[in-house]
Amino acid sequence: MDVNQARQELAEHNRKGTPVLCSATIYWSVMFGLSFFIESASLLALIYLYGTGLLLPLGLLIAKVMKIEMYRKINPLSGLSGLIASTPAFMAPLTAYIYLTDPAAMPFAMAIITGAHFFPFAWLYQSKSFVFSPLIMMAASLVSIFTFPDMQFLIIPIFMIVSLVGMVVWALSEQKERSELKRMA
Repeated sequence: MDVNQARQELAEHNRKGTPVLCSATIYWSVMFGLSFFIESASLLALIYLYGTGLLLPLGLLIAKVMKIEMYRKINPLSGLSGLIASTPAFMAPLTAYIYLTDPAAMPFAMAIITGAHFFPFAWLYQSKSFVFSPLIMMAASLVSIFTFPDMQFLIIPIFMIVSLVGMVVWALSEQKERSELKRMA
């Protein structure tokens, strides 16, 4: 199996990671909802930090329900996929610093880290959705922190939810299109 075949096979079997994208959508939806009930920026930022620990387990649970095999042992790129997916964890020192210095900036930081970590998946899954959706996430977050600095716990999650839902729909439509082309060939 060459690299391109491995990329196509991985994207096909894990449906371009859509279970984890769905998990992220749930995370941002919960964060949005909590912003109506929790007034303390420090507490909400702390929930943002610890909540990220649930993303992968929730994504794997969603994959199991959807009968999607996220990590195929026979595919040599499965390990790369896992490594790319884990890169936000390496930002823990940065997010801890942001929590300690400006908890209200946590949604912005998480949105930028989330968006940036999707770019390598664009190559891995041969997907434009993993380029343009993260660019929208990051640009919208950047604009919002300057225009509505006091509303980050409300505005950023909305941008993230819309971007992630768009990303899932786009990635699945790319996958469907590729499957149809494969059947015709």
